[in-house]
Amino acid sequence: MNFLQTYTRFLYLVGETDVTSITDVQKSHINAFVADICNAFPFSWNIKTADLTLAAGVANLPADFNPNWHLHDARIVVTSTNNDYVFTEIDPTNRDKYGTSDYVYWITYDTTTGNYVFNSTIQTGTVTIYYYFKPATMTLDADVCIVPDGEAVAYGAAAKNWIGDERNEQLQKNYEQEAAIRIQRMYNNDLSFGPKYLEYSKVSDNDSLTEPGV
Repeated sequence: MNFLQTYTRFLYLVGETDVTSITDVQKSHINAFVADICNAFPFSWNIKTADLTLAAGVANLPADFNPNWHLHDARIVVTSTNNDYVFTEIDPTNRDKYGTSDYVYWITYDTTTGNYVFNSTIQTGTVTIYYYFKPATMTLDADVCIVPDGEAVAYGAAAKNWIGDERNEQLQKNYEQEAAIRIQRMYNNDLSFGPKYLEYSKVSDNDSLTEPGV
């Protein structure tokens, strides 16, 4: 759904039929609930990629990096996926246990610049990251809503529209419940039918570990 379709459905749920009547506050409810959905679960459709250039072991993460989630993946690409140097996230208090040949990283926040920072014992190189991103604010009618289920967005935003309002409190709760059900269903479907990511396992690389009696 695009923004026009999303807020048209939202207006219907709050009892409005004229799409020109939507206010900036109501539009903000829609954008806020899209962000709420992206913060609820790590959806596969909410992942982007970016290249970071390390300088003295640090690089700023993208401005739309969502700090509610860890990086999905970080690696220095060599010639093929199997030859990539894959990074492991560590607790920053343990960083002194690793040397300059260890592909590890930790994330910090720069209070001066407002940037989240990728830190590593590896000093130089281009690190390709896959990260969960904060959705861009929709302003134009043609802007695409990244959430696959536009109904979930409309119901959740409609419930936000009534927060603090005494009218029709039960309907507000019904909308909240409908949005929650749809979000959970989206995540379940994403786990079942979304992109599959191969997790590295030492067990999978060593058949002897799976032999009986081991």
